[in-house]
Amino acid sequence: MRIIRHPLKSRLNKPVVALGTFDGVHVGHRQVLRRAVKEAGQLQTHSAVITFDPHPQEIIAPGRGLRLLTTLNERTALFCALGLDSVIAFRFRQELQRLTSREFIERYLVGKLGVRGVVVGYDYAFGRGRHAGAAELKELGRRFGFNVVIVPPVKRGHHLAKSGKIRELLSLGEFNRAVQLLGHPYRITGRVVRGKGVGKKLGFPTANLKVDPRKLIPAEGVYFGRVGPRKCLVNIGSRPTFGAGELLVEVHLLDFRGNLRGQTLTVDLVRRFRAEKQFTDVNDLIAQIKKDVARARRL
Repeated sequence: MRIIRHPLKSRLNKPVVALGTFDGVHVGHRQVLRRAVKEAGQLQTHSAVITFDPHPQEIIAPGRGLRLLTTLNERTALFCALGLDSVIAFRFRQELQRLTSREFIERYLVGKLGVRGVVVGYDYAFGRGRHAGAAELKELGRRFGFNVVIVPPVKRGHHLAKSGKIRELLSLGEFNRAVQLLGHPYRITGRVVRGKGVGKKLGFPTANLKVDPRKLIPAEGVYFGRVGPRKCLVNIGSRPTFGAGELLVEVHLLDFRGNLRGQTLTVDLVRRFRAEKQFTDVNDLIAQIKKDVARARRL
């Protein structure tokens, strides 16, 4: 166990912890995290979130090919924005997987942290084989002297806020519905690498991002987003007009002049404009990009 972020620089002692992986930090997760902050405030103690890296499913079921909604750094930034005092990352290994629910609670939450409270979502499962749930956690809390709060499900439209559902929507191109369940823009972080200069030749230079291979990239298309306060267009796709190739994430910063190569960009995707399209004439492509830019300026 290690504390990877500790904004208040104060000693972590007897905290109230939000417990889970929290991939995506969606609207349901945010209710759990805010409740942990509230409980800690009432008890005048620290609030903390315990997350896991790698994602437990990457170890338990590697064949699933799970893609992350948030890398650990992206998740950490979202945690800190919610006012948590500490972020604790457990390195998920097979030894941790083999612990029973009681062993995990006794060894880590009680033995190492001395928790005063634990907040989890309604569907939280833990321990060997994920056999323990909310009822057993409450019983262990009574036995070891800490309070347990179970946060009910959160729904947006017709869907419960679930990481699996968000992954599905992003992969199917239902980006705007996915963002509703997230409760925030979809973040992609990557290092700017050398490209082929196609965007520059068209009059719309792009920064090509090298993204963590575990990260879920949304369906191919053109997206509106921001890099800090600056608006951008993001093309995700294989550039079929020029002969389909590898999947690329290309960022065009509006009204920007400069060289970003080697820098790390954090891009917040806000809205999906359209699917990727193959144009028979490059001039038609340029005309469409101009329309996309004009639309981005209006937002």
